[in-house]
Amino acid sequence: MLKFAVMYITNQWYLVALEDELQQQNPLGKKILGQEVVIFKTEKGKIQVIENRCCHRNVALSMGYVKDEAIKCAYHGWEFDGTGKCVNIPSLQDKSQIPASACVKKYEVKVYNHMIWAFFGEASKAHEVALPPMPEMGEFPYVFNYHIVKADLKLVAESLIDPYHIDHVHRNSIKTFMGNLNRASVEFNIEMEGTAMTGSYMRENTGNFFEKFYFGFAPEIKTNFAFYFPHTSKLHIAFKEKNMFIYEHFYPIEDDKIMMLQITSWQGIFRRFPNWFAKKMMLDKSNKIVEEDIDFLECNKRYHDTQNVHDLLIKADKVSIEFAKLWRANVEKQKKELVA
Repeated sequence: MLKFAVMYITNQWYLVALEDELQQQNPLGKKILGQEVVIFKTEKGKIQVIENRCCHRNVALSMGYVKDEAIKCAYHGWEFDGTGKCVNIPSLQDKSQIPASACVKKYEVKVYNHMIWAFFGEASKAHEVALPPMPEMGEFPYVFNYHIVKADLKLVAESLIDPYHIDHVHRNSIKTFMGNLNRASVEFNIEMEGTAMTGSYMRENTGNFFEKFYFGFAPEIKTNFAFYFPHTSKLHIAFKEKNMFIYEHFYPIEDDKIMMLQITSWQGIFRRFPNWFAKKMMLDKSNKIVEEDIDFLECNKRYHDTQNVHDLLIKADKVSIEFAKLWRANVEKQKKELVA
């Protein structure tokens, strides 16, 4: 079997954690683009991201804990601040004796709408790159789940916004809830701008009586979608007075593993239910839906790796075709920047 390699797309902001994952004094270790990082919140509430390594004896700082404004290594007690600099070595009485080389890499950080982003690449370019617009995260309840996938990064990026797969891959989970694409011709409205692709189309409202009674009897359900290169896709199902938003954020962990973070948010869908029930129901459903996707994503990669085959797209795959153009253009741009 051929081993596949994923290109690490750098000089980008990546979503390293949600604030819900971060607890006081307990640092959080993650691996993104082959880099080990640790996320921690200081006692004053400032969130920092640095290399997950104590430069003393090279153990993970995420095994330690937060003390004041620093993270403390659990092995020998060395402390590092948010700049990655060692600020205290317990075995040294004089702090001036701390070696200048006692430091680890730091990452630029942005926190907004309950999300923690870190910049992977040249820090001087961080201000040039915008975060994907995700306003729902600051307004509505949400649930999230992580999944490790052995799949093609490009296909993972596209999977959420692929219009036709919902009727088939999720026929036993989503069923008719989001409507269906039964028509011979579907009009896709697509806009492309640099690193972003946005669009919309209509799905036929084929729900049962109870679904229509709750979500509306309109003959069609509007579906909005978006992709923000290189790591975030969005699906927005717009019912009458109710909305569902699904985000997928994805990145390589290492050459043969991709992390997929799915976030599901909603507005007005569970007005008569307690919050804990709504979150449990949505999390259970979201996990099942992602697991269905993963089966097909990994199957696609196995065939590509072992049988040297290619995907055959047709005219109806307009969203996939336009997505492929945007992906290819931005990947080529990334390659040129790395060579320059």
